[in-house]
Amino acid sequence: MMNFKIKITFFLPNLEGGGAERSVVRLLRCLNKENLQVTLLLGKIKGPLIEDIPKEVLVKELNVSHIKYAFFKLIKYFRQERPNIFVSFLSHVNVISGLAKIFSRTKTKLIISERTTFSHTPEITKDTKNRLLAFFFLKPLVKFTYPLTDAIVCVSKGVAEDISRFLPSSKINKVRVIYNPIVSDELYNLADQPVEYFWFSNQKIPIILAVGRLTKAKDYPTLLRAFALICKQKKAHLVILGEGEERKNLENLVHKLNLSESVALLGFQKNPYKFMKRVSVFVLSSKREGFPNVLVEAMTCGVPVVSTNCQSGPNEIIKDGENGILVPIGDEKALAKAILKVLNSHSLRQKFSAEGKKRAQDFTAEKSIREYEKLFQEVLKIKSSNYDKISYK
Repeated sequence: MMNFKIKITFFLPNLEGGGAERSVVRLLRCLNKENLQVTLLLGKIKGPLIEDIPKEVLVKELNVSHIKYAFFKLIKYFRQERPNIFVSFLSHVNVISGLAKIFSRTKTKLIISERTTFSHTPEITKDTKNRLLAFFFLKPLVKFTYPLTDAIVCVSKGVAEDISRFLPSSKINKVRVIYNPIVSDELYNLADQPVEYFWFSNQKIPIILAVGRLTKAKDYPTLLRAFALICKQKKAHLVILGEGEERKNLENLVHKLNLSESVALLGFQKNPYKFMKRVSVFVLSSKREGFPNVLVEAMTCGVPVVSTNCQSGPNEIIKDGENGILVPIGDEKALAKAILKVLNSHSLRQKFSAEGKKRAQDFTAEKSIREYEKLFQEVLKIKSSNYDKISYK
């Protein structure tokens, strides 16, 4: 047992409910608080996942409307709180954290978590202004700040390969892959909860499910067009869980394709797992990902999966034809064909369900936390003999 607690801060803009936010909440729930004095620092205390934060975790707020205004407050935080380790998530947050750490001149160890293929960031920003900012400012700042951090955690091999292009060769050893903490007893328990939406009471009509923010990167238009092709051959329902800026455009496309009676956009759901457990097939139609947690979550729940072979993550999870199906990006015909193949074959659904559950066990919360434990020891130069074992919940 160590005679001191490691002060560690996790930093996010808010807890509005994306993949990064869910992963951080899982980390907070699983970390051994006997060894760690854990603080969650938020730009703004808001979001549906707030109530899931363990009571032992101290929550603090910078009270900024946008993370770009957090710079000076972060400098003050580093100087006043002096955490042993500071962990930030998301590219723009990482840059602000890196700059603030430099100007604070403190000895805090900075670990940043890269969640997506950064080189594609300018392509998927919401508007021209942000696209230009990403290209002319964010990229140079990444090249400057990332090499000065103590470690760069990437959520997939594809993300690690991508971010390594922005680093000098002497700094690539700072990059390591730690998969998100996904499979846990909590997920299984949540999956057992009932679904009240009326479509789920009729098992005769298959349900196709997609989960993720309503953004351009998720490419829901291709999924909707694929579903329109499916409906010409088979009666089915499509449920999409998530919220985002593309909702109105998607609602218009649903109406244009005459799918209003067969498609339900149910918004953000705090517990998507109960839906996953009760559908016929799970679909990821993304143009790009960092590491799609939802694929592993769906496999954990035993639902067959179909995914685009986008960069990055899906082909690190799915072995095509063995535990799921991979299709080209933006190809509604190929996507529709793959979904129909699963829907029309009971034996294939059974095979993908069983193999998917096996594959999901490679992404347990326990394995992820162990990797973080090793990293904490490494950056602080603490011998493992002086560091208690992490406990898991």
